[in-house]
Amino acid sequence: MASKLWDKCLECADKCCGWKISFPLYVTEVDKEKHPRLNTTSPCRFYNASRLCDIHQDRPYDCRFFPFDVMKIGTEFFWITWQTNCLILAGPQDEFEGCLRQHERELVPAFNQHLEQYSQFRLQEFLRTFPYRVLRRINQ
Repeated sequence: MASKLWDKCLECADKCCGWKISFPLYVTEVDKEKHPRLNTTSPCRFYNASRLCDIHQDRPYDCRFFPFDVMKIGTEFFWITWQTNCLILAGPQDEFEGCLRQHERELVPAFNQHLEQYSQFRLQEFLRTFPYRVLRRINQ
């Protein structure tokens, strides 16, 4: 189900990797070791002429989470989305809920130590630029 969801990215004319929301990225030390030149251009240096990602299978967590983001509200972390022209987010939440559960199984456990810092990364800039929608609490 989640893989079909990302087919919408291939159909999308907006291509978020090509505009400012994707730069700079939040990257962990592991991400920096894998791709030391990662966080230096907009559009992303790995966004190729075919409008695809050259490192898609090994992209940083920030890219893996997108179009979802993390916000800390009180003492808990929540999945949120920024209001963009994302085709994935255009449908009802039950269409992408499986993806959120997959993130919680596969990505969040390894990223848990970064959630606090990640939830604050570019937060004020994004709050000034995009309305957001809280989806639900992150199951950790």
